[in-house]
Order: sequence, then C-alpha cells, then structure tokens
Amino acid sequence: MATSSKSNAETMANELAHSLEATMGRLQNIWDEIGIMEEQRKDRRKVVLHHLQALLEEMVAEEENLRTRLLQSVEDCGKELLKISKELHVPVYEPEEGLTILTLEKELRTRVDTLSKEKHDRMKQLSSLKEKEQQLCDTLCTTPFYIAPDTVPSNDQLAKLRQHISTLQTEKNTRQEVFLETKRKIITYLDDLDLTPNSSFERDVVCEDEESFVLSSDNMAALQTLCAELEKKQNDLIAMASDLRIQVTTLWDRLMIEQSEREAFNRDNQGFKPRVLKALREEIERCRELKLQNIRRYVEGLRAEITQLWNKCYFSQEQRNQFTEFFSDDFTEDLLEIHDQQVASLKQYYDNNRDILKFVEKWEDLWKKMLEFERRANDPSRYNNRGGGLLQEEKERKKVHKLLPKVEEEVSRAIREYEQKTGQPFLVDGCPFLDYVTAQWNKHNEEKEQEKHRRHLAKAKQLEEEQKNGSKPATTPKRRFLTTPTKTPTKRKKTPKTPGGRLPKSRPPLPGSGLRKALAERNTPDRTHGFSMSTLSGSSGTNASLMSCGTYSEFSREVPCRSSAISVIPDEEAVHL
Repeated sequence: MATSSKSNAETMANELAHSLEATMGRLQNIWDEIGIMEEQRKDRRKVVLHHLQALLEEMVAEEENLRTRLLQSVEDCGKELLKISKELHVPVYEPEEGLTILTLEKELRTRVDTLSKEKHDRMKQLSSLKEKEQQLCDTLCTTPFYIAPDTVPSNDQLAKLRQHISTLQTEKNTRQEVFLETKRKIITYLDDLDLTPNSSFERDVVCEDEESFVLSSDNMAALQTLCAELEKKQNDLIAMASDLRIQVTTLWDRLMIEQSEREAFNRDNQGFKPRVLKALREEIERCRELKLQNIRRYVEGLRAEITQLWNKCYFSQEQRNQFTEFFSDDFTEDLLEIHDQQVASLKQYYDNNRDILKFVEKWEDLWKKMLEFERRANDPSRYNNRGGGLLQEEKERKKVHKLLPKVEEEVSRAIREYEQKTGQPFLVDGCPFLDYVTAQWNKHNEEKEQEKHRRHLAKAKQLEEEQKNGSKPATTPKRRFLTTPTKTPTKRKKTPKTPGGRLPKSRPPLPGSGLRKALAERNTPDRTHGFSMSTLSGSSGTNASLMSCGTYSEFSREVPCRSSAISVIPDEEAVHL
C-alpha cells in the first residue's frame, strides 16, 4: 500500500513538473513578446511560485479539514451507534481493523441510520399500541402493560403488548355481549314488574349509550347482581300469582262460579304484574265473603273434592267413615274449616304417595281390561265378526295378561320401599295391596260362579216349563243336547280342550310370577272399588287359601278355575244354547 502511494506521488510530481515547465515556457514566451525585463520576470516568477504554494497549502488545508470532519463524524457516529444499540438492546458494532477513515465513517453512519430507523419504527408502534391499550383499559378499568417511559421497547415487549391488547379486546367483546344480553333481561324484568330505574347505576344501564358503559369487573358484578335480584322478584311474583290463581280457582270451583265469569276475569288479569296480583287478592277476598255467605254450598263442594281424593287415594269405607264431619248437617264456619283441613291433608297424602298410587291405578286399568275381555269371550255374537277383530282382541288380551303380573311386581316393590322408609303400612282400600288383588280375584270368581248358577236355574226352569206345557223346544234335540259340535268350526279348530272333550270354563292364569306392583291414582271422581273387608273375612275355604297367597304363582295355583287353556266358549251350557 505504501509503495503504491509513493509511486502515485512520484507520478503526480512528474506530471506537475512537466505541467509547470510547460506553463513557465509559455509565460517566458509571453514575457519575451511583451519585452518584460529580467528583474520583473524574477518578480513574476516569485508571484507564480507564491500562487502555486498558496494553492497547494489551501488544498492541503482543505483535505486536512476533511480528515478532521471525517474523524469527528466517526467519533459522533460511534457514540450515537453505542447509544442506539443500548436502547434497542442489540450488540454494539465492532468495525474491522485496517479500514480507512472514510470507509469507517460510512459504515458507522449507515448503521446509525439503520438503527435510528428501527428505533423510530418501534417508538411509532409503541405509541399506536399504547393508544389502543389505554382505550381498552379505560373501558375495562384494568392496568396497562408496563413499559418504562422514555425507553425504546424491545421486539419482545412489543409482542407482549400486542398480546395484552388482544386479550383486552377479547375480554371487552365478551363483557359487551354479556352486558347487552343482561341489559335486555333487565329491561324485560323492569317492564314485567312495572318498575323504573331508581338508582344511578340502573339508569346508566338502561338509559345511557351502550358504548359509554364502563365494563369494569365491579360494574359487571353489579350488573349480574341487579339482574339476579330482578329475576328473583319476577320468580317470586310468578309463584305468588300461580298460588293466588290456584286459590281463586279452588274457590270458584267450590262456589260453582259460572265459566263465563271466570273467563272474563282471567282475560283481564293475565300475567303476574302487581296490578294483577292485587286483582287476584281482591277476587280471593270476594270469594271468601261469598264462601261465608254460602257455607252449605261451599261445604258440599269440599265434600265432592274430598270424595274425589278418597277415590284417588284408594281409601276404604272404614277410613272414610273416620271423617265424621263429612256427614254433619250443621253447616258452620268451624265445619267449613275442618273440611278445608281435610282437603289439604288428603292432597298432601296424595302428593307424598303419587308414584305408588299411579302404579295402583295402572294395575286397576289392566284389571278392568281383563274383565272386559272375559265379558266379550262369553258373548256368542263375537264370532259373527269376520273382519279380523278377534285376532286383534286376542293379541290385546295376551298383552294385558302379560303386563298385569309385572305391574303387580312394580307396585309391591314400591310399597316395600315405602314401608321400609316410613315404617308404616301402605293400604289400598283398607288392606295390603296383595290382599286387595286377591280379593278382586275372589270377587271375580264368585261372580262367575253366581252367573253359572243363574244360568243353570234358568235352564232348569225352562225345561220344567217345556215338560209341563208340552211346548216344542226352540232348537232341535240334536243341537239342544249336543255336548260338543259334530264339526268344529274353522275358527275353533285350535281351541284347546280339557280331558273329556269339554271346553274350559274360565280365563287362563296370568303369565309369570312374582309380587304385584302398585297402581296409579284414580282420576274418575265417582269411582268405586267394589271391594270390602267382608270379602276377605268370608268363611269359604277357597277364599281363605287365596288370602294366604304371597306371590302371583302361589295365587294362580290356588285358583282351580283359572285354567291355562284359552276360553272360547265359557262352559258346556253355552253349547246347548
């Protein structure tokens, strides 16, 4: 490098010497032509030399000044670069060795410019993000993300600030949705309750612009509290209105108020607003006054309701007779109060045992269906049906016979659980459920025997009349004394027979075994059971044996008339007929 510089300097000197020689030659010629004397020429040569020296000195001074400025720039850029590097948390630039002043200055200045632009961008981003964050923080009343003031944020800090803003925005959106929904509910509650906002907070919620509401944690909690309080008030009013309507309806029923009057009142007093509650209370008071004025009529209404509840609860006649006031003719306020208490007590009993009573009702419905199927089986006209009704009837009959023991088992299990839980017996028509079921079967079989006996008597009487009067039988002797038909009709070919060729006399036993289960409440007000304790206490050996049965299988074995065959014709007398 030094050799090259020296060579360049020599070349430059040679060029300058050549140029100076040529220039001085031209000046010499000019001076010759002009005729300037030698002394003057010396002075002029000194001037030329002075000018050349001055020019070179000036040039050197300028270059030295340039060098000084470059060095100063290098120093300034170095300081600035060090400062910005620290602010931006980046490594300080270390220049390579051997760089010229100009190259070093350029490198430092370029890096300063780059880092200065980076600093400017970060500060601009910080300002924009801080503005957004501050708005969200003001709305949510939360603390901003901390970045030391008058510092350049790092990229990591800016990323965390963006994440913080995103979280705040999500929270704001969530709270805004909750606020709008809750505000809608509050307005609805206030309208339903005939209320107006009476506090500054309520007015802020209902009346102010939605965007101006501060979605702070405290405000959101207060908003939920207000909504919950109004909802509770509404629920309380709904429950109160429902209770008042039940009281009004009960009073109407007992006072036998006309339906048109009821509809008119209900049409004008819908909902649960305070005005409606007031009207309901006034109607209750009016009806109570009417009740006192019409005690006899009201008591009779209560007695009709008590009878319905007795039926639904399967109370026996003995249990009913215990309420002696039911038969009193002394219609006073005390009698009215006693009947009111009895209704409340029966309703409580029914509500406490609703499931078991439903099971009992279900069993009784199936029992009635079974009796109806047996009644149809004894009707000879049923075979005139050629439309497939017999097949459908047989399917339904089998279904009933299958369900009946299952329901008995459900009832018994529910009753056992009730008795284990309460330590008290559960009675159906004044006796245990299994005894009730057994008594129903006893009564049914007795009625069948009585019907058979009546047919025998009627037949004997008819034969006696025929022999006495010599009248011709309505049927031919062949048909009259035929035990079994000579040719089984097509629809009877598969009918099973008992030994001796006779058709069975009774319905088949119910399939399955096990304990019987409880039936549900009765809904028919005038429903009676056709069962009394005298049935259970009869002297018949068969009845006593049936009473001792503990399971359905034992019961079916103890009833000889419940054959397993399908009864198509009930007995042999039907064939003669």
